[in-house]
Amino acid sequence: MTYLIVTDKLIDNLESLDLNLQYQKVAKDEVNLKEQNLLFHDDLYKFINDAYFTYKHLLDSEYNFSSKYIFQIKKSNLQKFQDIDGLTVIHNTSKEKEKFPWDVSNIIFNKNKNLDIDLLHYFSDKESNFRSFFNFFTKEIFRLKLLVNNNPDVVAAILNEKKDYKYEKADNLLNKLDKTNLDVAINLVYKLEEKMIKSSYNQENSKRFIIAVKQRLQV
Repeated sequence: MTYLIVTDKLIDNLESLDLNLQYQKVAKDEVNLKEQNLLFHDDLYKFINDAYFTYKHLLDSEYNFSSKYIFQIKKSNLQKFQDIDGLTVIHNTSKEKEKFPWDVSNIIFNKNKNLDIDLLHYFSDKESNFRSFFNFFTKEIFRLKLLVNNNPDVVAAILNEKKDYKYEKADNLLNKLDKTNLDVAINLVYKLEEKMIKSSYNQENSKRFIIAVKQRLQV
């Protein structure tokens, strides 16, 4: 039997759906649905956690709906599956909390907060997510560095931004931060940027970077 998870956003696990299924997560690129029986020989369901599927995609792949797969689909595609027998449809009604780069940054600077595993995974697993954090954090670090020897009006003009709450946060941090550690963090930024330019994206490098800057900057 095949399961369809109808969801607005891709989900990484099935815990919130309370399904009594034994499954393993499989990336879309790791399966050939035309040869699914040759790829796997156990009784676990295969949960494709990194991509949406459509009826046409499965039809073109000559997929056998009696196979033990769990696919994620968008609500707009659900109607096309209505004539398929032996199909279980589950609606994901849980709303995943949106994650922002400043969620990680706030934890980095706070010694009383541990790195959230879900946040760490989210902002290091995919290159696009990490770069959104990295760009935000890099600007935050250089704002701090510039404020060491310049007044806020000058820095705001250099960075072409408003002098708002960010500068109040920066002022509070500079009263506590060891300026040497700030220089070390900037050096870590340069080293990682160089690695990302010279080679393909590496999740472990990103995780190590986040952990390393927290060790240096938490106050």
